[in-house]
Amino acid sequence: MLSAIGTHGPTVSPIVMGMLNTAFLAVAVWLLVKPQKNSESWFWPLLLFVGLATFSRIVLSFIPNVMPVTIMAVMVGSKFGAQRGISFAILVTLASNAVLGHGWWSLFQMIAWGSVAVVASVVNVYGQAGNLSMTRLAFASLWSVPIFSIIVSISIVDSSMSLIEFGLYLVNGLLYDVLHFLGNVFFAMWFGQWFERLLSMNQPHNRLVQQENEHVSTF
Repeated sequence: MLSAIGTHGPTVSPIVMGMLNTAFLAVAVWLLVKPQKNSESWFWPLLLFVGLATFSRIVLSFIPNVMPVTIMAVMVGSKFGAQRGISFAILVTLASNAVLGHGWWSLFQMIAWGSVAVVASVVNVYGQAGNLSMTRLAFASLWSVPIFSIIVSISIVDSSMSLIEFGLYLVNGLLYDVLHFLGNVFFAMWFGQWFERLLSMNQPHNRLVQQENEHVSTF
């Protein structure tokens, strides 16, 4: 089932990977259909966001660690809650890795982006009036990086790796973490307002107008 440790963790057989992906997809669908107290219209904006995140990650895959998925997971978790945020993380990972390549690391990517969404549901990037705060979104660009990096890095750990070796591995990846952070800031500052409009597309028109009048995405 799992062979020797590789660059991104143990090699997973196609059959096992297929079983895992089916199980993950079932969890994502269950999280989507599971009732939630929040009655806000989220379904179509969320699916659109999944498609956009998947496409963007594939297109930008040639740039190391620069991907919009992290900041998008922050916004989904903040706006629609941890449940929908985890579903978003699973669906994007499954869809994008169908092109980029599945493996043991896929599990940790799902957990990492799902964890970012869960934290964002608590450390919300929206103000009390429900308006997107660019200051909070910029801060999320920073705190989301170590969460993602540490969890994804666990995929390479095996019984022969010491805590010091794992720490050195994290240190060696700091440059990639900086690229991740800079990418997060770019997507937050340049696309934050647009992402917010997509997530709010099913809200009543009068609420959208009110948000525009209150300058939804300002410092």
